[in-house]
Amino acid sequence: MFGSKLAIKLWETTTEKGIGTLLKPWQIRREGIANMEIERKKMLINAQTERDINEIKQGKAIVSLDDIANPKFITLKSSMDQDAYSHNEPYINIENLSSIVTSQIVAKEVQKEINIAKSLLIAEEILSSDQSEPTNENIEDDWLFRWRDSAATTTSEKLQDLWGRVLAGEMKSPGSYSLRTLDFIRNLSQREATEIQQLFSFELLNSIIKYDARKDKYDNKHLDNFLNVEYLIKMQALGIISGADSFGCTMTLPSQDKDSYVYFIEYNNKIMRITHDDLNHSIKFNIIMFTPLGLELRSLCSIHLDSEYLNFIIKSLKDKGFTVSIGDIFTNPDGSRLMTNQVIV
Repeated sequence: MFGSKLAIKLWETTTEKGIGTLLKPWQIRREGIANMEIERKKMLINAQTERDINEIKQGKAIVSLDDIANPKFITLKSSMDQDAYSHNEPYINIENLSSIVTSQIVAKEVQKEINIAKSLLIAEEILSSDQSEPTNENIEDDWLFRWRDSAATTTSEKLQDLWGRVLAGEMKSPGSYSLRTLDFIRNLSQREATEIQQLFSFELLNSIIKYDARKDKYDNKHLDNFLNVEYLIKMQALGIISGADSFGCTMTLPSQDKDSYVYFIEYNNKIMRITHDDLNHSIKFNIIMFTPLGLELRSLCSIHLDSEYLNFIIKSLKDKGFTVSIGDIFTNPDGSRLMTNQVIV
């Protein structure tokens, strides 16, 4: 788990700033516990702590803070434990009330630590499989504390996963995600997150490729159902795309070769090669553009291009006289890349 330098830097950075204190990875590591045991203990601690919090919230337990450095979890086994005077006249037991209020405050703060811990573990998992070298640049303190405060209030597993991905991406390349993006995610509902993720399955060349300007729909039930005007206007209102309430704009793709028209488009770990004998016969698409915020969010999602949308694009290109081939991407040891297993479609 600690084989990745990026994962190590993650824990060094967060520990230094006092973030994720519930996990204390360096203390666990110094004790020499095996990696699998570390993961097991993390999960058990999180699960038990959440159960304890629920007990406190339900009034079945309190936290004793007689020793502030060593708070004790006390289960209330009977109604007498909760209020010795509950069978008499209405009475406010100040001592019990104080304990209950204190316990609720503690439970709330511990829940925040649980939420942060879950997102940290997701970031750790992502970075542990990445063997690239960390940059010399560090995450800005303001960014890190904004991330902590945002992740602390998130209980949705889907959004906790998103916070983990944000932190992993920022750790790998500081400055990747703006403070505005953090604020946007913080105010995002789970439903909105799902709807935005669906939109990303139609992203190609940082845009959504529309139907021909002479038409008013895709003439495809699946695409017309998903990419309807109401949905696109909503995504524009959220700041994810622009141009949904107009005819959009035109994207022109010039040739990447000097002798004949050639253009490459990458998607789903595949590559599309588009060719034409006439060098001046460039590709033009009617598009809706993703905003900088939309592109930052897109980088957090691992999602494949919609298959019917891909077929629509290929058909549009072929109708305009282009030849379309699809192949795999092969990366050489020196970092250069080749197209292999090419098939004309």
